[in-house]
Amino acid sequence: MSLKDALLKAGLKQTKSQNEREYKPKKEVKKIEIHQATRNFCEVCELIQPDVEMFAHKNPTIDADWICTRCADRAEIHDQFRKTNQSDAAKRKTYRREFGPTQVFSADHRKSGIKPSEKQRESKYRINDDDGEKNFNC
Repeated sequence: MSLKDALLKAGLKQTKSQNEREYKPKKEVKKIEIHQATRNFCEVCELIQPDVEMFAHKNPTIDADWICTRCADRAEIHDQFRKTNQSDAAKRKTYRREFGPTQVFSADHRKSGIKPSEKQRESKYRINDDDGEKNFNC
């Protein structure tokens, strides 16, 4: 029996309750707020990463859509297959890829998705194989 229980049994009452708090109902999440959460779980490495984006790729070895930058570079998934621009690095405009050029998501839809300087750099790499078939990654 604790000292507190012994004092309550003797007839002494507490002057204030320290652990009792007012009940505050939780704020309900509205329908418009549900889609505003950013995804940060990489489905390939199964870790929480700050740079997770959605890729609509054709890589048969990976069966995941939400992939972090490290896994996308390791699997050699080209950035032209990236469909979202929602990660922390992308919002700060510091999202960079090591494999191939980084796609630019601009507010002006008339602009190309890839910077002109990176187009020149990538022009030396062939997308098609020698027999004319496209690589599964491009």
